[in-house]
Amino acid sequence: ASAAGEAAGGVVGGWVEEQCVDAGENCLQAGCCKGVGMTCFSRDAAFGTCMTACPDVKRYGNETWSCQANGPKSWGLALKGWPSLYCFSVMRVEGYEPGLMREQAKAGAGIFGCDGYEVLANGVISMGIPMGEEVEVKTIQIPTIAVGVSQDGTAANTKLFMKFWDRIIAEHRFNYYDWTVKVDPDAVLLAPRLRAHMAPHVGTNVYVVNC
Repeated sequence: ASAAGEAAGGVVGGWVEEQCVDAGENCLQAGCCKGVGMTCFSRDAAFGTCMTACPDVKRYGNETWSCQANGPKSWGLALKGWPSLYCFSVMRVEGYEPGLMREQAKAGAGIFGCDGYEVLANGVISMGIPMGEEVEVKTIQIPTIAVGVSQDGTAANTKLFMKFWDRIIAEHRFNYYDWTVKVDPDAVLLAPRLRAHMAPHVGTNVYVVNC
């Protein structure tokens, strides 16, 4: 995101997700990038890719690039507002959490008010079709890891958290958004309020801890 994104409300059309490309892919035909803050830079007439600056020597060595910018700097997938939010929840398919998440989906509330979202679980079940959308959301299965009780009486779930963070990082989707937000199924998330709180910190290295 950028000052330009803020001034325009930061909302992009749905076509961005379908037509723009990822870093490493040839972007010359599309002329646009999914990653936040990235621009389609040309190497030559045949190839260009999405980078935050040109050339990315670490990635491309000492190749000579023309560095012509093909299109503006990307706002990422800010489909609902600025700054963009990529939110996810981790739950069990047993118990009260699936029903709670389905009700949030029906209302377009919680993580379903974010620009991008995923529900990770110990199995694959349907969350239904979120309000205002057309595609059914299903949980993404992650390996089952036993959760015990720590010395302070709380859930000993560090290994579980490491596993789902590994998956989030491996998928790279967080690069399309300004902020990545992990939300408990029973947490109350108001996406517009979170955007307002986080807007002043876009582009900085910030980690927010809730208590």
